[in-house]
Amino acid sequence: MGLSDALRIVAPLLLLPLAVGCADVSYRERSTVTHTRYATVENYADEEFLPEQVDDLLEEVAGILNVGLQPGKPKVRIMVMSSGRIADLYRQIVTVAPHGADARALYLPGSNFVAIPYYSRQILGHELAHYLTDHYLKSTPRRNWERIALMVEDALPDTPRVVTRRLPAPDTTAARMALLPFATPSN
Repeated sequence: MGLSDALRIVAPLLLLPLAVGCADVSYRERSTVTHTRYATVENYADEEFLPEQVDDLLEEVAGILNVGLQPGKPKVRIMVMSSGRIADLYRQIVTVAPHGADARALYLPGSNFVAIPYYSRQILGHELAHYLTDHYLKSTPRRNWERIALMVEDALPDTPRVVTRRLPAPDTTAARMALLPFATPSN
């Protein structure tokens, strides 16, 4: 096996942590606190992300669940902390772990608390689905929450949705103006 063959095999393995999103995340003793329209983010990680990312993702998850966000509902509190701290917290709260001994992220039912190890659309989207189910879809049986969160996770694209908030291109406007004289009112 040549050097190029070995690089083709090893390179994806070396890039895997970057693709997963947790490659160089380290954690601090103190957190930074950010307030958004819908959330309070307490971030112990060195990795920073924009408040708009959280709000946009929450709106996107709400859209998937067909939920209208209401200002009277409590803001979701998101804590970005190490996987070890999340697993410890999970073991302290859950006496019988239905999904194994450790959790990579969690939402505490009956609260507005989400814990994630780093910003990931799928991970945070999954936990936000639990939050929305808990606070907005009250009649949903608890046994269906995980299925709903997995459906939301699968529905989220890897990259954020692009919402066009700009004017149409000049060519589009010109085409409309050129066709305007030929438009006839319908009777």
